[in-house]
Order: sequence, then C-alpha cells, then structure tokens
Amino acid sequence: SRDLRACHAIVTVCCGKAAERGVRPAMPLAEAQTLVRGLGVAAYEPAADRRALAKLAEVCERFSPRVAVEEADEPESLLLDISNLEHLYGSEAKLVRRVEKFFTRRGYRVRLAIAETVGAAWAAAHCEGRREKGEGGGRNNEGTRNSSFVIRHSSFPIEALRIAEETAALLSQLGIETVDQLLTLPREELASRFGEELLRRLDQLTGRGRELIEPQRGLPPLVASYSLEEPTTNRGVLVHVLKQLTDQLALQLAARGQGAVVLVCWLHLAGWHAPRLCEGRGGGVHPTPFGNPQGMPPQILRIGLLQPSASARQLLELIELHLENVQLAGEVDRVELRAVVVGRLGERQRELFGERWPTDSHQLSILVNRLSSRLGDSCVLRAELRKSPVPERAVEWRPAVGRKERESGRRGPPLPPRPLLLYPAPKAVEVVCVAPDGPPQFAWMGKHRERILGCVGPERIETLWWRGPSVRRDYYRVATESDTHLWMFRRLTDGRWFTHGEFV
Repeated sequence: SRDLRACHAIVTVCCGKAAERGVRPAMPLAEAQTLVRGLGVAAYEPAADRRALAKLAEVCERFSPRVAVEEADEPESLLLDISNLEHLYGSEAKLVRRVEKFFTRRGYRVRLAIAETVGAAWAAAHCEGRREKGEGGGRNNEGTRNSSFVIRHSSFPIEALRIAEETAALLSQLGIETVDQLLTLPREELASRFGEELLRRLDQLTGRGRELIEPQRGLPPLVASYSLEEPTTNRGVLVHVLKQLTDQLALQLAARGQGAVVLVCWLHLAGWHAPRLCEGRGGGVHPTPFGNPQGMPPQILRIGLLQPSASARQLLELIELHLENVQLAGEVDRVELRAVVVGRLGERQRELFGERWPTDSHQLSILVNRLSSRLGDSCVLRAELRKSPVPERAVEWRPAVGRKERESGRRGPPLPPRPLLLYPAPKAVEVVCVAPDGPPQFAWMGKHRERILGCVGPERIETLWWRGPSVRRDYYRVATESDTHLWMFRRLTDGRWFTHGEFV
C-alpha cells in the first residue's frame, strides 16, 4: 500500500502465496489481513523501486555493456543488449542460465526472454502463457529467434504491445484481442483512430521499427560555469566570461560529435540563494532567513538554433544578441552555460570558390539563428505540414528554431496536384451545372460570367467524425475562358460552391 497509516490503505502488489489465499491488487488492506493471518506488509514506494532497479541495471553490466531500464511510469523490467556476445558464454541458453542464477541467489524471481527485438522479448517475458515450445535457435515466420522457445507475434495479446490501458481497452471493445487481428487492419486507419503510438509499438514488436537500448549510465551533462571574484553588471566582463564558457562547451560538443540545438544561460545574481524550508515547532514549514530581501531568481537566456552547432563563435554571437535585450536586475556573480538539447553534427563539403553562395543550408541556418535571436522566436516562423485532408488545415506555422516533431516513417499515397496560390479562406461563387451533382458549366466571378472550358474531378475530401466539425467537399480543377485555372469545390452538406485557389 502507499500509506500503511491511512485508514483506507489498499493492496498494490501481492506475492503468489497471498494471491492463492485470495489477496488481489486494489483490495483494501484490512480485508487482505483477514484473509491471511500474519500477512507481511511493506509500504509501496515507486521512487525507491526505480532506484533499486537502476542499481540492478548497473550490476547487470557484467553481462552486457548496454543495460537499460524500460521506459514506463513504474518500470519493472531490465533490457540487455546481448548482440554478438554468444561466444563469450558458449550459447544464449547458457547466458540465460547465468543471469537466472545471478538473480536467484539474491532472492529475485525473474522471467527471462531473448528475441531479436526489444518489443518481442518484453512481450514474451510478460505473456509467458502465450509462448510455444520449440527448438533452441529456431526461427518462425516472423523471424524472431529465441534460445528455448519460438515467439509467435500473432499469439500475443494486445497488452503485449506496451500501449496505454485506454487504447487496449478500446481495442478490446472493438473485438481486437490479439496482435494478428491488429495486423490485418489498414495502418492508415489505425494511425488516424489510435495515433502513431500504436503503430510505433507494433513495428517495434515485429521488427519493422528500430528500438535502441539506451544505457542506464548516461553521459555527463554538457555544462560550463564560472564564478566571478566580484559581482558585476559590466556587459563587457560578462561577454568575456561567456567567451571562455562557449569555448569549453564547444570542445565538449566536438568530442562527442554533437552540436547544440538549445542553449540555456543562467546569470546568477549576487546574494540570492534558492529558499530553504525548515520545520517549525507547530509542525508547519517556514522559510529560512537565507536569500536576499528582493528574492530575485537567476535570469535565464534560452537560445534556440535551427541546426546543431559546435562553433564557439556562432554560439557566442547568439548569446550576445540575447544579452542585448536583457535588463539585468542586479549584479551577476556566477554564469552557467548548458546545452540542454543536442543533435548530431552534419558533414559539410567546403566550396572551391568562396565567393559563391553555398548550396547547403548552413548559411541559411546562421541567418535564421540571428533573426530569431534579434526579433524573437515567435517572429521567425516555418511552415510545417500536418496530417489533415482539409487544405486550409494542412499547414501549421511554428517557430523556425523550435524542435521538429518526429515524422512517421510511413507516408500515405501521393496527393493530386495542389494549387500554388491557396486562398486564406474559400470564396463563395455562383455556378450553373447541367446536373444537380455534376461539374460546373458557368461561374460568376464577381459581376461577370465566365464559361468553364474544362473540368477535372471530383476529388472528395472528408474529415474524420472524431476530429471536430465535419467537412465534406468535392473538389474540381477547372479552366475558364479567361485562361485561368481555378480550384473549386462543392460543399456536400448544402450544395454551395466555393473557389479555394488558383493554379499558376
């Protein structure tokens, strides 16, 4: 239970012997104690469990150089990358026995599984009853290998995909209980209805999508700091200190082959410390007398870059541009510079003739970084495509130096031609049609009538009912007698016509 002193404590996890006596999770603790006399109870501490699992991950580095804790709110599994390690132990089966013996000696009961994907190994370990015995080292149709059994993806339940409980419950309501039933459904409809997370987990199980095991011991943070002997508000002194810090940070980035994408600079003000709390006699919590009377927090500069960069000169220039727009609230006694978001550095080929404009995007990224630092991130925008069938919703404007979302590896079929000039909003137009639902023959453009010489379509565009107000349109590409090519549509809800763009 979370709190043994609470009157309504509940059981969170129980052992096998307690389960045989009728104890179940979510059962009141008082009821469980009546079922099992002398029941041993311990407080449930998720944070302590996570720390213990992290320590186990460090100890398991004797079996693999890459050991990680699974990604979950309350993790309960360790992931070991044993690629190309069979020769060290004789076989995978011997490695499994050594790992099992290692945990058994320490009082742990474990479930072990080996597969060619992290998702398949996790599913086999958690869905033990779905495994089918086979010969060691065999392969099945899906291509997943195991030392002691063959893993069949189709036999796994939906819960084996490591998806949210709400998604699994909704799939169960629709009659989808196993992975093979899910594989028969169209991927595009699954993504639109349940989101990209379901497809990502499905690909990680079957091997279509990569899932890397990130080691538990991460690299040290990319940070450089300097404490001033005397607090100052002199910007020249601060720039000189920042130059030293950017040189140090650039060396750290270059050593890792990475570049900064987001930099954060802390300007700590003299005499200020984070407020500390102490417990008073009355049981309350009161602030200690530490800290200056104004209680001014550090001033923070956040610098975003369009592309990863490890150039100390470029980083210092961007920091200076941000510093020009900052009004210091006091004297600075400590400066700290940290790269909070990094990316892999790209290789650029130098040009033979320096006076020519480069063909790569390096100079463009420098320009965008300068403009964003000078004008602000909200003033320099980029267009980003969205997965929306409605044309006016297919583009979203975002800050150019913001982090781009991951694009799905699978794209839908190519769209028909779209006009280069798209109106901000469709314009109503009067038309004449030979048939009620047929293509237009004449259109009134303002006060004059135009005859339509050619028409291609219709292309039907509809939105999904669970994504807000319904949009149902039939689009046509029409050519008028004035030699203009328009993109027109008929709204199916009321039959009205609109022009939405022009083909130039």
